[in-house]
Amino acid sequence: MPYSRTVSLLAVLLLPAMLVAQKPGTDERTLKVGNTEREYLLHIPRGFKKSEKKRAPLVVMLHGRTSNGKQAASSYYGWTKLANKEGFVAVFPTALGKPTSWQAAFRGKPTVDTKFLVELIDSVVAELSLDKDRVFMTGHSSGGFMSYSFAAMHPDKVAAIGPVAGLNISRSKPKLPVSVISFHGMADDVVAYDQEHGKNAKYGGMPSAIDSAAAFAKHNACAAKPTRTELQKGKVLLDTWADGTSGTRVELYSLKGWKHGWPTGRAKVSATELIWKFFEEHARAPADKTGAKAKRKKAR
Repeated sequence: MPYSRTVSLLAVLLLPAMLVAQKPGTDERTLKVGNTEREYLLHIPRGFKKSEKKRAPLVVMLHGRTSNGKQAASSYYGWTKLANKEGFVAVFPTALGKPTSWQAAFRGKPTVDTKFLVELIDSVVAELSLDKDRVFMTGHSSGGFMSYSFAAMHPDKVAAIGPVAGLNISRSKPKLPVSVISFHGMADDVVAYDQEHGKNAKYGGMPSAIDSAAAFAKHNACAAKPTRTELQKGKVLLDTWADGTSGTRVELYSLKGWKHGWPTGRAKVSATELIWKFFEEHARAPADKTGAKAKRKKAR
């Protein structure tokens, strides 16, 4: 068969698959990383058009321990509904293990999951021509830990993260600034908010929620001390570290009386909506090495 005819035939065969891949909705997918077939859901919003001129953002949502990508894409979290409204692409990967749990790079060395997430981000961004400067990651519980860890190790892959009920216990120090918006229930009985409030929590003895946020604020050369704002008649405390390198910012929402669940209306705040609003405002800024160095020096 002539070469030109072969190419034409392949184009015809591949075209339907490409159209299906970019059809709005949520599809189950796999990605082979090494010798392991990894699973994830890809959600393409209604009205999405692959464009080189106007590239869409990407949100990576990581489920908690014992969960999976399907549950992370459920209405409980609300990410697919918000993606349709706001026009961003969302992916919901599934961790390995029985029970499932994310293997974060706490010691600064790559894990099967950090490698998977790097390849997942790169492949989806390339396939759909997404905006590399607007790739964001959020996660619940184990996914919150992984969000902190991934940003510390791969700050070139995510512009901002939104950990919920997770802590920063990574030994890695991000080489680039990454904005953070985090949420933690002060009555969390699974992952302790801090030593004072987490006496009965299943997992304690780790950095507190405020120390976890403060570590990234320091890496970003934000203000040394946060500004505290009381919301919802004092039931929600918002600590903000502003004026970081390249416009970065760190926020921590401390929820009085809230336990380990994903914050919804009952928590007096909607984590999903607040995280997305924060992401919209914190795309990666063009690198300014001179300004970054001067700002870091001044912050010390």
